[in-house]
Formats: sequence, structure tokens, C-alpha cells
Amino acid sequence: MNQLTFRLALLGLIVIGLVHLSSFAVASADVGASDSPTLEGAQVSPENGPWGSTFTYEVTYTDNENNLPAVGYPIRIYINGSPENMVEKDPTDDDVTDGKVYKHDWATAKENVGPHSFYCYVEMPTGENARDPATGTYDGPRVRWPVSLSCKVENPEPAAGETVTFSGHLKKTEENLGVAGENLTLYKLLLGDDVEISSATTEENGDFTFSLDAPSPGIFFYRARFPGDNYYEASESSCLYVNTLEKPLVFGVYAVILLALVGVLMFLLSRGIARAHYLKPVLLGFAMGFFLLLVGADFIGILAAGGIAGYLFARETPRWTKHLRIGCMTGFLFLLAVGLISVAYFLTWSPDVFLRGYSVTQMEVFGILFVNIIFYIVNYSLLVGMGAVLGGTLRKLLKPAEQKPIGSGEATSSGVEQQ
Repeated sequence: MNQLTFRLALLGLIVIGLVHLSSFAVASADVGASDSPTLEGAQVSPENGPWGSTFTYEVTYTDNENNLPAVGYPIRIYINGSPENMVEKDPTDDDVTDGKVYKHDWATAKENVGPHSFYCYVEMPTGENARDPATGTYDGPRVRWPVSLSCKVENPEPAAGETVTFSGHLKKTEENLGVAGENLTLYKLLLGDDVEISSATTEENGDFTFSLDAPSPGIFFYRARFPGDNYYEASESSCLYVNTLEKPLVFGVYAVILLALVGVLMFLLSRGIARAHYLKPVLLGFAMGFFLLLVGADFIGILAAGGIAGYLFARETPRWTKHLRIGCMTGFLFLLAVGLISVAYFLTWSPDVFLRGYSVTQMEVFGILFVNIIFYIVNYSLLVGMGAVLGGTLRKLLKPAEQKPIGSGEATSSGVEQQ
């Protein structure tokens, strides 16, 4: 019995010893693994760029025992298999237990154009090493040729049913040579997302052509784009437009509505004021103000128009409210003149100035024009009316003796002057 107990106790001690021995081996292995240096977070910035750019590679080195890479054992970046030494990003950082960043700046030349790959590697004097990635390589950067994309519309104002032709050229900017065999896309520019309309491939000399049928009446903006690839940078053309508006119809409808609106407003504001009293101030104020507007006086010319009209009309009445009405009437003449000139310019010479580069149908053009009418009514009424009140006040201050008492010498609601 004693011999059996002894054997069992001995067997137990052997098992316990083996368990402790294996635990120690695992712990030793873990300590050894944690003490080994690591590389992680390898990256290149920027990921794409033209040749002549400098690309920066970075990687983070960590060692739990705070051992820096030994002299003669630098961290290396292998770009396409060719090693380059990396340097400390922050030389004052002596603690590598929480990671220390190393970098390498790569200045590229023409011969570096194309896609590239890289990995980082470090080896310690003890034979330990680290690599990022553990196997294989990372992609990057893509070094590209800078290119320029030019495009024009052969017939920017086609008739209904005509074919619209866009033609252009894709070339290397440094060598002025055409880029062949590249795919380009023509987009219609909308207020929201742009829409792909057509595609083309550059010929041997870099030339390309897009063709499409003239769209329904409106003003449509387009842009040709090259998305870029491993060897060439992305590029896009300037904004182009195709104008298929029915110009006589648009101008005619706009002019009729504007004339009718100004006529009604002028009639309503002139009620109770004799025509002989307001005609000269309104016309002279408008003429002088419009001249100043043409020579670049901007809102000062508009204020001056009201000031002249109000100053001249103040001889007839001291009422500031009527000065304001005279100013508004002068402002409506501005609305009429500027509105007609602006629409004629818009339809004939430069639609892109008004539409800011997005496509609109003919009905949407009408909406934009009529919104502008409301804006001009408010703008000119306020500015010219304010100028007229100031002009009338100025005359009352300069010539108090000529002012008639309120209620005498003014027109009745029928437009006939009271005696």
C-alpha cells in the first residue's frame, strides 16, 4: 500500500513538473516574440501624381525593449525591389516602445512614370527581422505624365435635328505630343449629377471627336473628361455649350411681358401726378443714370438717377412719398432698358454668364429670366427710390423758398392739377 502511494505521488510530481515546464517554454516564446521589432503601417503619400513630384514613404517601427535599429542596420524601403534607406521622421523621439515613424522621400523623374510597388524591411544584429507587409508588396505610387485636354464645339448653335460635333486633342503637356489610344467621355453638365453622353478614343496624334444630335430647345453645357490611368494624369476640358433656343420666341415673349409689366407699374405710380410734372424729371434722371451705368458707375449711377429725378420733381411738391414714387418710375425705366439689353446679350453672345455652367431647357430659361425681372424690380425700385428721396430732401434744403405747402399745387387722383 505504501509502495503504491509512493508511486502515485511520484507520478503526480512528474505531471506537475511537465506542466510548469511547458508553461515556462510558452512564456519564454511569448517574451521572445514580443521583444522582436515590428514594422507596420507602411504607406506612400500621395498615391498618385505627375512625374517631378516627391512621394513620401512612411512606416512605424516598434520595439518593446526600446532598441533602436543598430548602426549599419537601417530600415529600408524597397521600391520595385530596389532598396533605399529610410530616416527618422522625428530625430528627437527616442522612445520606440510606442512606435517611431521612419520615412523616405522619393523625387521622381520621367523614367519613373508608371505603377510601382514597395515593402519595408529591417534586420537586427541578433538576426531578428521585420517586414511590412509580411509577404508580397504594397501598390503605389502611380507616377503619371501630366496631360492637357482641349475641346471645342464645331457648331455651337445648331438647328433642330442637326448633328453637333465636338473635337479636341489630348497631349502630354511637357513634350506637346499627342496621347493615342485613350478613352475619353463627354458629359452633359446638370445642376445635380452630370450625365455621360458619348465616348471616344484618341487617335494616333491624340485627336478625338464626339458627335450627338442637337437636343430639344434649351442651352446645354458639356465637358470632355479623361479619367487618367497608370501612366497619364486625369484631365478635363473647359466648359462648352450648345444653344438650341428659339431666340426670336424667347426674346419676343420676354419683351412683351416686360413692356406690359413696366407699363402697368408706371401707370399705377403716376396716378395723382400730372404728366407734365413727372415726365421731365423721370426721363432726365434715367438718361443721366444710364449714362453713368454705361461708364462703370454701377449702383452709384442708379442712385444718381433717382437723385436727379427727385431733385427736379421736388420743385412741384415737398411730399417725400411722391419723390419715392418718381424714383420708382425712373427705376422701372432702368428695368426695361437693362432687361432688354441683358436678354439680347444673353441670347446672342454669352449664355454661360447667366447660367453658371449647367444645362437648362427653354422653359427653364423663361423661369430664370422672369426671376431676374423680380430681382431687378426690387433692386432698382429701392436704389432709385432712395436716391429720389435724397434728391428731393437736398432741394428742400437748398431752395426752401420755392417749396409749396402740402396740399396746394398738387395733382388730384385724376391727374389734374389743383389750382
